Amino acid sequence: MEAQIISLRDITKNVSNLPIEELWSLWRKHVQILEPFWQKTTEVFAERLNLANEKRNAHIDTIKNAFNQMDDWRFQRVKYIKARRNEIESAISFIRNKALEKPAAKLAIAPVARNAASALRVFLTASCRGYSDKQLPECFAHAIYDIAAVHILFPFNFGDLSSFHPGHANPNIPDPFIVMLERSGQQMGVEREVQKLFAQVHWIWNNLNNPAPLNIQDTNWSRESDGLNAKLHYASQAVFHRR
Repeated sequence: MEAQIISLRDITKNVSNLPIEELWSLWRKHVQILEPFWQKTTEVFAERLNLANEKRNAHIDTIKNAFNQMDDWRFQRVKYIKARRNEIESAISFIRNKALEKPAAKLAIAPVARNAASALRVFLTASCRGYSDKQLPECFAHAIYDIAAVHILFPFNFGDLSSFHPGHANPNIPDPFIVMLERSGQQMGVEREVQKLFAQVHWIWNNLNNPAPLNIQDTNWSRESDGLNAKLHYASQAVFHRR
Protein backbone atom coordinates (compact mmCIF):
# COMPACT_ATOMS: atom_id res chain seq x y z
CA MET A 1 0.00 0.00 0.00
CA GLU A 2 1.42 3.34 -1.04
CA ALA A 3 1.66 6.11 1.52
CA GLN A 4 -0.17 9.39 1.02
CA ILE A 5 2.32 11.92 -0.30
CA ILE A 6 2.68 15.33 1.32
CA SER A 7 4.90 17.19 -1.14
CA LEU A 8 7.35 20.01 -0.58
CA ARG A 9 4.91 22.31 -2.31
CA ASP A 10 2.07 21.17 -0.03
CA ILE A 11 4.09 21.95 3.08
CA THR A 12 5.40 25.25 1.73
CA LYS A 13 1.93 26.43 0.77
CA ASN A 14 0.39 25.48 4.09
CA VAL A 15 2.94 27.26 6.28
CA SER A 16 3.35 30.35 4.08
CA ASN A 17 0.66 32.25 5.98
CA LEU A 18 2.21 31.72 9.39
CA PRO A 19 3.83 34.76 11.02
CA ILE A 20 7.59 34.48 10.60
CA GLU A 21 8.19 34.30 14.36
CA GLU A 22 5.72 31.41 14.65
CA LEU A 23 7.23 29.60 11.67
CA TRP A 24 10.72 30.02 13.12
CA SER A 25 9.64 28.65 16.49
CA LEU A 26 8.03 25.64 14.82
CA TRP A 27 11.09 25.10 12.64
CA ARG A 28 13.41 25.17 15.64
CA LYS A 29 11.26 22.60 17.47
CA HIS A 30 11.63 20.20 14.55
CA VAL A 31 15.30 20.74 13.78
CA GLN A 32 16.34 20.63 17.42
CA ILE A 33 15.30 16.98 17.70
CA LEU A 34 18.43 16.34 15.62
CA GLU A 35 20.72 17.55 18.41
CA PRO A 36 21.22 14.13 20.10
CA PHE A 37 21.79 12.53 16.69
CA TRP A 38 24.28 15.25 15.75
CA GLN A 39 26.21 14.71 18.96
CA LYS A 40 26.16 10.90 18.85
CA THR A 41 27.17 10.83 15.17
CA THR A 42 30.08 13.13 15.95
CA GLU A 43 31.24 10.73 18.64
CA VAL A 44 30.86 7.66 16.41
CA PHE A 45 32.63 9.24 13.44
CA ALA A 46 35.38 10.62 15.68
CA GLU A 47 36.07 7.13 17.01
CA ARG A 48 36.03 5.54 13.56
CA LEU A 49 38.34 8.17 12.11
CA ASN A 50 40.64 8.48 15.13
CA LEU A 51 39.90 12.17 15.57
CA ALA A 52 41.85 13.81 18.34
CA ASN A 53 39.84 14.06 21.58
CA GLU A 54 40.42 17.82 21.68
CA LYS A 55 38.76 18.32 18.29
CA ARG A 56 35.92 15.93 19.10
CA ASN A 57 35.21 17.68 22.40
CA ALA A 58 35.27 21.09 20.71
CA HIS A 59 32.56 19.94 18.29
CA ILE A 60 30.48 18.47 21.14
CA ASP A 61 30.70 21.70 23.15
CA THR A 62 29.63 23.67 20.08
CA ILE A 63 26.66 21.38 19.44
CA LYS A 64 25.40 21.72 23.02
CA ASN A 65 24.98 25.48 22.66
CA ALA A 66 24.28 25.74 18.92
CA PHE A 67 20.50 26.09 19.01
CA ASN A 68 20.52 28.78 21.69
CA GLN A 69 23.07 30.74 19.69
CA MET A 70 21.13 30.38 16.43
CA ASP A 71 17.91 31.48 18.12
CA ASP A 72 19.62 34.48 19.68
CA TRP A 73 21.10 35.53 16.32
CA ARG A 74 17.77 35.20 14.56
CA PHE A 75 16.06 37.49 17.06
CA GLN A 76 19.14 39.71 17.48
CA ARG A 77 19.29 39.15 21.22
CA VAL A 78 23.08 38.97 21.07
CA LYS A 79 25.67 40.25 18.67
CA TYR A 80 26.36 37.96 15.73
CA ILE A 81 29.94 36.71 15.84
CA LYS A 82 31.27 35.10 12.68
CA ALA A 83 33.77 32.95 14.58
CA ARG A 84 30.93 31.31 16.54
CA ARG A 85 29.04 30.66 13.33
CA ASN A 86 32.14 29.07 11.82
CA GLU A 87 32.34 26.74 14.82
CA ILE A 88 28.76 25.56 14.26
CA GLU A 89 29.38 25.24 10.52
CA SER A 90 32.47 23.16 11.25
CA ALA A 91 30.52 20.83 13.55
CA ILE A 92 27.88 20.36 10.85
CA SER A 93 30.47 19.85 8.12
CA PHE A 94 32.20 17.21 10.20
CA ILE A 95 29.24 14.81 10.09
CA ARG A 96 28.38 15.74 6.49
CA ASN A 97 31.85 15.31 5.00
CA LYS A 98 33.17 12.46 7.13
CA ALA A 99 30.10 10.41 6.17
CA LEU A 100 31.79 9.93 2.79
CA GLU A 101 35.17 8.84 4.14
CA LYS A 102 36.28 5.33 4.96
CA PRO A 103 35.63 3.69 7.37
CA ALA A 104 32.63 5.86 8.32
CA ALA A 105 31.08 5.67 4.83
CA LYS A 106 30.01 2.05 5.35
CA LEU A 107 27.99 2.84 8.44
CA ALA A 108 24.22 2.76 7.93
CA ILE A 109 24.01 6.16 9.62
CA ALA A 110 26.39 7.78 7.11
CA PRO A 111 23.77 8.91 4.54
CA VAL A 112 21.45 9.75 7.44
CA ALA A 113 24.11 12.10 8.79
CA ARG A 114 24.27 13.92 5.47
CA ASN A 115 20.52 14.53 5.45
CA ALA A 116 20.65 15.71 9.06
CA ALA A 117 23.50 18.06 8.14
CA SER A 118 21.40 19.55 5.34
CA ALA A 119 18.63 20.47 7.77
CA LEU A 120 21.11 21.88 10.28
CA ARG A 121 23.04 23.92 7.72
CA VAL A 122 19.95 25.59 6.27
CA PHE A 123 18.71 26.42 9.76
CA LEU A 124 22.09 27.95 10.61
CA THR A 125 22.02 30.07 7.45
CA ALA A 126 18.50 31.25 8.22
CA SER A 127 19.50 32.16 11.78
CA CYS A 128 22.05 34.56 10.30
CA ARG A 129 19.45 36.06 7.91
CA GLY A 130 20.94 34.28 4.91
CA TYR A 131 17.47 33.73 3.45
CA SER A 132 14.65 36.20 2.95
CA ASP A 133 11.46 35.72 4.93
CA LYS A 134 9.71 34.63 1.73
CA GLN A 135 12.14 31.72 1.37
CA LEU A 136 11.64 30.35 4.87
CA PRO A 137 8.48 28.28 4.20
CA GLU A 138 10.28 26.32 1.47
CA CYS A 139 13.33 25.90 3.70
CA PHE A 140 11.05 24.54 6.41
CA ALA A 141 9.47 22.09 3.95
CA HIS A 142 12.87 20.70 2.99
CA ALA A 143 13.74 20.35 6.68
CA ILE A 144 10.65 18.19 7.23
CA TYR A 145 11.85 15.79 4.54
CA ASP A 146 15.41 15.80 5.90
CA ILE A 147 14.16 15.04 9.41
CA ALA A 148 11.82 12.33 8.16
CA ALA A 149 14.81 10.74 6.43
CA VAL A 150 16.68 10.68 9.74
CA HIS A 151 13.72 9.10 11.54
CA ILE A 152 13.62 6.14 9.14
CA LEU A 153 17.38 5.96 8.44
CA PHE A 154 16.80 6.61 4.74
CA PRO A 155 19.78 5.04 2.91
CA PHE A 156 20.57 7.95 0.57
CA ASN A 157 21.34 11.62 0.96
CA PHE A 158 18.85 13.60 -1.11
CA GLY A 159 21.61 15.70 -2.62
CA ASP A 160 23.20 12.59 -4.08
CA LEU A 161 20.01 11.64 -5.94
CA SER A 162 20.17 14.61 -8.31
CA SER A 163 20.75 12.35 -11.31
CA PHE A 164 17.14 11.18 -10.91
CA HIS A 165 15.77 14.74 -10.81
CA PRO A 166 13.54 15.55 -13.82
CA GLY A 167 14.41 19.25 -13.85
CA HIS A 168 12.05 22.17 -13.47
CA ALA A 169 11.27 22.87 -17.12
CA ASN A 170 8.25 20.57 -17.46
CA PRO A 171 5.11 22.31 -16.14
CA ASN A 172 3.28 18.99 -16.07
CA ILE A 173 5.46 17.73 -13.21
CA PRO A 174 3.83 19.13 -10.05
CA ASP A 175 6.74 18.38 -7.72
CA PRO A 176 10.12 17.39 -9.26
CA PHE A 177 11.49 16.43 -5.84
CA ILE A 178 8.83 13.74 -5.42
CA VAL A 179 9.54 12.46 -8.93
CA MET A 180 13.24 12.29 -8.04
CA LEU A 181 12.48 10.17 -4.98
CA GLU A 182 10.14 7.85 -6.87
CA ARG A 183 12.64 7.36 -9.70
CA SER A 184 15.47 6.69 -7.29
CA GLY A 185 13.30 4.18 -5.46
CA GLN A 186 12.63 2.26 -8.65
CA GLN A 187 16.14 2.38 -10.07
CA MET A 188 18.09 1.92 -6.83
CA GLY A 189 15.83 -0.79 -5.44
CA VAL A 190 14.66 1.22 -2.44
CA GLU A 191 10.97 1.63 -3.24
CA ARG A 192 10.03 0.34 0.21
CA GLU A 193 12.25 2.93 1.88
CA VAL A 194 10.78 5.71 -0.27
CA GLN A 195 7.28 4.70 0.80
CA LYS A 196 8.43 4.67 4.44
CA LEU A 197 9.79 8.18 3.90
CA PHE A 198 6.46 9.42 2.51
CA ALA A 199 4.64 7.80 5.44
CA GLN A 200 6.98 9.47 7.94
CA VAL A 201 6.50 12.89 6.33
CA HIS A 202 2.74 12.32 6.48
CA TRP A 203 2.99 11.44 10.18
CA ILE A 204 5.10 14.51 10.93
CA TRP A 205 2.65 16.71 9.04
CA ASN A 206 -0.28 15.34 11.05
CA ASN A 207 1.63 16.03 14.29
CA LEU A 208 3.29 19.23 13.18
CA ASN A 209 3.09 21.03 16.51
CA ASN A 210 4.43 18.07 18.48
CA PRO A 211 7.56 16.70 16.80
CA ALA A 212 8.53 13.27 18.08
CA PRO A 213 12.08 12.65 19.30
CA LEU A 214 14.29 10.37 17.28
CA ASN A 215 14.33 6.73 18.33
CA ILE A 216 17.43 5.14 16.86
CA GLN A 217 18.22 1.69 18.18
CA ASP A 218 21.67 1.19 19.68
CA THR A 219 22.59 -1.45 17.10
CA ASN A 220 22.14 1.06 14.26
CA TRP A 221 25.13 3.12 15.39
CA SER A 222 27.53 0.34 14.48
CA ARG A 223 25.54 -1.42 11.75
CA GLU A 224 27.28 -1.38 8.39
CA SER A 225 25.73 -1.18 4.93
CA ASP A 226 27.11 -1.48 1.40
CA GLY A 227 28.32 2.14 1.38
CA LEU A 228 26.30 2.70 -1.78
CA ASN A 229 25.46 6.31 -0.97
CA ALA A 230 29.14 7.29 -0.93
CA LYS A 231 29.70 5.42 -4.20
CA LEU A 232 26.74 7.22 -5.76
CA HIS A 233 28.06 10.56 -4.53
CA TYR A 234 31.49 10.09 -6.09
CA ALA A 235 29.99 8.72 -9.32
CA SER A 236 27.76 11.81 -9.58
CA GLN A 237 30.73 14.07 -8.93
CA ALA A 238 32.71 12.33 -11.66
CA VAL A 239 29.89 12.82 -14.17
CA PHE A 240 29.55 16.47 -13.21
CA HIS A 241 33.25 17.21 -13.70
CA ARG A 242 33.29 15.49 -17.10
CA ARG A 243 30.67 17.88 -18.44
